[in-house]
Amino acid sequence: MTFTTLVDGTRIRYTKRGTGGPAYVLVHGWKQSHRLFDRVTNELARDSTVLTFDQRGMGESDKPDCDYDFTTMADDLGELIDAFELKEVCLVGWSMGCTTTLQLTERHDPRVARVVLVNGPLRLTKADDFPFALEPGELAVYVDRMEETWPRHEREFFEDSLLPENRFLADWLEQVGRQTPLDVALKLVRQQAAVDHRDVIANLEIPVLAAYSRHDPYWPVELAHWIAKTARRGSVHEFERSAHCAPLEESMEFCRVLRGFVADDEH
Repeated sequence: MTFTTLVDGTRIRYTKRGTGGPAYVLVHGWKQSHRLFDRVTNELARDSTVLTFDQRGMGESDKPDCDYDFTTMADDLGELIDAFELKEVCLVGWSMGCTTTLQLTERHDPRVARVVLVNGPLRLTKADDFPFALEPGELAVYVDRMEETWPRHEREFFEDSLLPENRFLADWLEQVGRQTPLDVALKLVRQQAAVDHRDVIANLEIPVLAAYSRHDPYWPVELAHWIAKTARRGSVHEFERSAHCAPLEESMEFCRVLRGFVADDEH
């Protein structure tokens, strides 16, 4: 296993593959790890540099007793990019990884050249002018149920994240999910509920690709089109054969889309 230690002493599990070519940094979501990107990493590393890692509190990284706010998560991400001296990065956030990604790009980080957002929220709850999220009561019920019944409904969560024909992968997702302690999972979702990244999208000057799945049960493709329309240099892609886990369910199409986005000079 490969680890690096951050300035605060937290050990982060990472995988770095490939040399030369475009640099991709892949950021996983809630209760997952870098392993979700295994096939994507293997393919992209043929002609690119790929860095994946387990965000603090998840996977094989350390799980310190801290707030798990997204300023800290973004600091971790920035520190990793520095540690490996990556430049002109295509930063790819999936699910909650979109929140970490946008928290970093809000700072107009010069190392980040492009952003890809995959099946993730800009905010967790609806607003009068933003319907692409959960009802506040719905989110509260979900969090309360998770705290009271953990881990009874975890299998259901992972099955719902996959198309029916891909639910054989739920065992694997659940095994990875078990690496995230309950207190960390709760802190993350509560911190995420306080974040609103709509203004970040509007102010980004770098190319932004919103790549969302038609069958995602959590975040609709209409959100992807909102992002593409709101971003100054936005574009959209709709995955046809995945639910929430496009990097796992449509790995080769996922790689094709990323390569096309990086190679498109118009963006």
